[in-house]
Amino acid sequence: MDIFDKCLALIFSLMILGQAYLVRRVVGTWLFPACLFGLFWFGYTFVPLAILFWVPAEPYAIAFLFLCTSAFSIGSVLFDWKTAFKRNAQKRETATLVYGSPFLKRIFYLLTLASIVFLILDLFEQGFSLRELLFDLQASAATYANLLYSENLTVNIFPRLGIVCTFLGAILGGFLFPCTSTKAERWFILVLSFLPPTLVAITQTAKGLLFLSIVFFYGGLLVYRVSVGKLRLFEKGSLKLLVPGTAILMLIVTIAFLWRGLSNIEDRDELISRLTSYFASYSCGHLYGFSDWFAFMIGRHSELTYAHEGTSFGFYTFMSLFQLMGSHKVVPLGIFDEYYSFGDLLTGNLYTMFRGLILDFGFSGSVLFMFLTSVLLHKTFHVMLLKRRPVFTVVTFVFAIGYFYSSFVISALSWNRTYVAFVLLWIILQINKVITERGRRRLAMLEPPVGVVA
Repeated sequence: MDIFDKCLALIFSLMILGQAYLVRRVVGTWLFPACLFGLFWFGYTFVPLAILFWVPAEPYAIAFLFLCTSAFSIGSVLFDWKTAFKRNAQKRETATLVYGSPFLKRIFYLLTLASIVFLILDLFEQGFSLRELLFDLQASAATYANLLYSENLTVNIFPRLGIVCTFLGAILGGFLFPCTSTKAERWFILVLSFLPPTLVAITQTAKGLLFLSIVFFYGGLLVYRVSVGKLRLFEKGSLKLLVPGTAILMLIVTIAFLWRGLSNIEDRDELISRLTSYFASYSCGHLYGFSDWFAFMIGRHSELTYAHEGTSFGFYTFMSLFQLMGSHKVVPLGIFDEYYSFGDLLTGNLYTMFRGLILDFGFSGSVLFMFLTSVLLHKTFHVMLLKRRPVFTVVTFVFAIGYFYSSFVISALSWNRTYVAFVLLWIILQINKVITERGRRRLAMLEPPVGVVA
């Protein structure tokens, strides 16, 4: 490994954090799209580079990521944020009324129940019996995982419906959590928000839905904080949940890894080695995979030889839309079928959304795409701050958080479930807006005029 190249890559990673910090100094808060995107990609680069310091990385790949995050930040300078945040501070009294409404609570409970029902129906469709699920869950989970990765699952609509309901339930849980008055109800909402994706992780060994649900829950929570003028990423009370929450999450992930086939390994050292490889690959493989592919694209040394593709004009970024319009381009289960590896430590086919962007639009086109995306997202965030009771812009902000998170895998705009969940949340919040406005007008009519004793 070239130590100079690795140190240079770490410097570019720190520069990603630095440009996010500059934006934070200008707008006065980290709770801002450009800052959040920068923080995500600082974590996605610095953690793998620092933890696996001996694994080689292409510094020009990290420099390109710095250019893209900077382009995204530059797109935010077009708007008057001082006025927008001042206007936003005037509507804090309506936040609990809107995001803690009885209607949203009922929809939240309904979606949680629907998620679990769709999960069970899918398991039945795959041939699992209730007895297997109750008394031989580990074997059932291993069997499901084998069916998934061998692409032999029975195709049905239940998994898709379950994923959409899980997304929506997590987002609504994030809305409701800070609006509840009792600790017991908060815990109840918290547990229900993550019950469906946890069951998926245990019964199918699929962990991605759980992590994305956490991000969507956090996105809903951030919407409430913006609405009440608390422009902080974390509250003191929420930090207390970080340690036990992380421990529970690690336990669930470890169980999912073990039930995928590692539970049969009797040698303790081999088991620890395999678990270490799984955790390293899932947390760090995306960066080293992209780094290796990027090095190949610019003619530098790479571990793999990758297929040369012509410009795909947006296919990888907007895959589901292309398929809806009749595209017959075939992609493997993991989108890219090359598996980057480094010894026995890293193995994976995650190459971040930036591989797809470069294939779609080229290097300069990718930077331009990030700038234009930034203008769009910051415009909607600006409108969200200005409007008294925003709906569409709230939905856009929540899914932007999911987009930022998913970018270490692939563009969230390539999944059809993203669009379905977006539209459904828009409809739910629009109905909620109508109901809460009617309730507020009815209450105002029942109140006596000022100066009149009731």
